[in-house]
Amino acid sequence: MHFKDKVIWITGASSGIGEALAYEFAKVGAQLILSSRNIKELKRVELNCSLPNDKIIVVPLDLENHENFSNEVNKVIEKFGLIDILINNGGISS
Repeated sequence: MHFKDKVIWITGASSGIGEALAYEFAKVGAQLILSSRNIKELKRVELNCSLPNDKIIVVPLDLENHENFSNEVNKVIEKFGLIDILINNGGISS
């Protein structure tokens, strides 16, 4: 599958597998939505992706508070028009 210009939303993007996926997708020219609870770490990952501002957005999310997700989805749709791929990677490791 070709990921160039695909809009990819990654939850759990501030560390681990989510962070690694963000870098790999950025390398091939995907457009990224990065989410997790840790805004500081999300901003670090955003900078390390080295994508132009029109190709990446940080959307802080706490997956436990899903009542407001529609607002966040609307922000993403407003910026990118659609979401091609959602990677549900957020969680707590033991």
